Amino acid sequence: MSKEKATPSHPEARGLLMLSLCLLASLALISFNSADKTVNWLGIVGHGFAWTMSYLFGLAAYLIVAFCGWVGWTLLLKGSVKQGLLKLFCFSLFTLSFSILLNLCAEKGMPIPGALKHKIVTESATLDLPYLHRSVRHNLGGVPLYFLYRDLPTFNLQRMLSDVGVATTFSITALIALILLLEIRIVSFLEYFKNRQSSPPPPSPEELEKQLSVISKPKEIRIRTLVAPEEKKVESIRMPPSNLTSYQIPPASLLTSAKKVDQPQLKKELRKQAEILEETLLSFGIEAKVGDINCGPTITSLEVHPAVGVKVQKITALENDIALNLQAKSMRIIAPIPGKAAVGVEIPSPYPQEVSFKEMLLSYQQNPRKLHLPLLLGKTVTGENVVSDLSKMPHCLIAGATGSGKSVCINTLIMSILMNARPDEVKLIMVDPKKVELTHYTSLPHMIAPVITEAHGAYAALSWLVKEMQTRYDMLKQLGLRNIAAFNSRTINKELESSLSILVPEKMYAIVAIIDEFADLMMASSSDLETPVARIAQMARAVGIHLVLATQRPSREVITGLIKANFPTRIAFKVASRINSQIILDENGAESLLGNGDMLFLPPGTSHLIRAQGSYISDEDINRVITFICDQAPTNYLIPSFDNMSRESAEGENGELEGRDSLYAEARSIVIETQNASTTFLQRKLKIGYARAASLMDELEASGVISPQEGSKPRRVLVEGRNGRGQETD
Repeated sequence: MSKEKATPSHPEARGLLMLSLCLLASLALISFNSADKTVNWLGIVGHGFAWTMSYLFGLAAYLIVAFCGWVGWTLLLKGSVKQGLLKLFCFSLFTLSFSILLNLCAEKGMPIPGALKHKIVTESATLDLPYLHRSVRHNLGGVPLYFLYRDLPTFNLQRMLSDVGVATTFSITALIALILLLEIRIVSFLEYFKNRQSSPPPPSPEELEKQLSVISKPKEIRIRTLVAPEEKKVESIRMPPSNLTSYQIPPASLLTSAKKVDQPQLKKELRKQAEILEETLLSFGIEAKVGDINCGPTITSLEVHPAVGVKVQKITALENDIALNLQAKSMRIIAPIPGKAAVGVEIPSPYPQEVSFKEMLLSYQQNPRKLHLPLLLGKTVTGENVVSDLSKMPHCLIAGATGSGKSVCINTLIMSILMNARPDEVKLIMVDPKKVELTHYTSLPHMIAPVITEAHGAYAALSWLVKEMQTRYDMLKQLGLRNIAAFNSRTINKELESSLSILVPEKMYAIVAIIDEFADLMMASSSDLETPVARIAQMARAVGIHLVLATQRPSREVITGLIKANFPTRIAFKVASRINSQIILDENGAESLLGNGDMLFLPPGTSHLIRAQGSYISDEDINRVITFICDQAPTNYLIPSFDNMSRESAEGENGELEGRDSLYAEARSIVIETQNASTTFLQRKLKIGYARAASLMDELEASGVISPQEGSKPRRVLVEGRNGRGQETD
């Protein structure tokens, strides 16, 4: 016989019940008079309850009722009390200590106001010694604790600790319990007090006037805060840039060198592989000779020169047979090698070698030719460094299966920027739905906002980037410049720039947005993310905004045609099938990669793939670099948090970018004020056609103002109006 499922509890009901009981208890305690039972607002029952509480706890009874009221309010609003048992223990300890201290004060003859004398339980006795007198005891902390403090035979607190010990001990316990209960940070309080003590005195009127004259023309950073849709304006907060004059680029000595692998008989084994390849081709009637042999970190490339009259397709058709005879775990044939009269056969190297990020960094820094945003990707089969400029790409798409090296590649891209650019030259926006890959970069001074972990935060960040892109284009238009390079190298004309309608900074920093696990975000809201991503990819190159998208599920639903067309630079790691490889690279090959950093790189402006082994950097090296940077410059967010922004505020800042109707604000106001929503109603009120009214209804539904259509039922208005229930709220 199965047990019946228990009925779920309702914390709101429990919270409401507790609040009601606390209200009754408060009325009983407030009107309590120990000498008169008839004056209590709740009658004899209220008097009995108040007398019992005063007898047991004294004045601490009011604290108990207040605590129970707070618990009820929390249950009503949040459904549960966070760390409820801990808070109950801390409050009990505080109440115990507070009651004993009250009894100590009463014993020492503390004067009691007349209004409190009838709120507490008093005891009186007639004593003969040392003379005939009447003693009155005010139990400020309750009778039981007064007994524990003074009347308990032999082992009372007064005798064991003395009054000084009792006062000291229970003052400390009460303070500790109160700190734990209110979650007070002592260190933060001391730092605040120290800063207040060390703050300079207020300046004199002459000094203040001099400071204002200096501040009137500062180097300024614009912070645009997202506002409500009705306002549709950009607020500008003038904020002096952080002091980065002493900032130093992290040195390469913070990184560890890669371990060298011993290669005892490499040449002999490679020549043996070449002979086997020639014999295999000859057995199928193909005469060819192996020319140069290039041994890279993990891949060995054999250049095969076929005889005259041999079709290249005959060699590519033997891919599986060649892999069988060479005993290769994976093989890729390049027919032909770009720029050479040879066919390339790539097989795993017998002695794989790790590509050191430190070695690539030192090689780049020693090269006199510098890039704006260098990306140190890895090494090719021939041992050449693969270094590309993100500003030339200008956007990058990274795809690969789980464990293929995609996350290491993203860390390499970020470290390439951090090891070569200052915080005032490059700003970063990172989106990490997995919440563990990129969150350790949150405290960097390069960050515009903390690492984003929610889908709506990614939407808000992309909408902010679109708005920033348009603002930068307006700035370039008014100055008559074409791109960010011309802006940063211009001759500053202060009179002209101060007369413009937009705030012009001295330098314009580049912005790199890195979005990991783009597939998860597209599954959550593909229609919202695709449009801003495409707009940024199409237009943002000239103003220094770059996107890096990474996904482990390269399907057509994720990498849509609109996104794919605007990301000419792509990096493919090992994928599961040829279909995925064709989606990423428009050709096969990624399914034959080895994994663990083996990648195919499609540079911007070309159609030739470059096979390379991605550089590797350990988590310990990353943490050392982050610590070195954070010790020099504090975190300086331009946006407090994209995750905390509501969807409505993001759309309010970028409403015009989403293609909203010009009558949207008026339609929204009419629907909220009248609490009526229908297409024909909007037609009558706005004097528009059916198609436009239906489009407005769709926009109101997408913004959460009205409910979706439910058959023939009228739509519900989800936003309250000003009909006596307060101001309009979302």
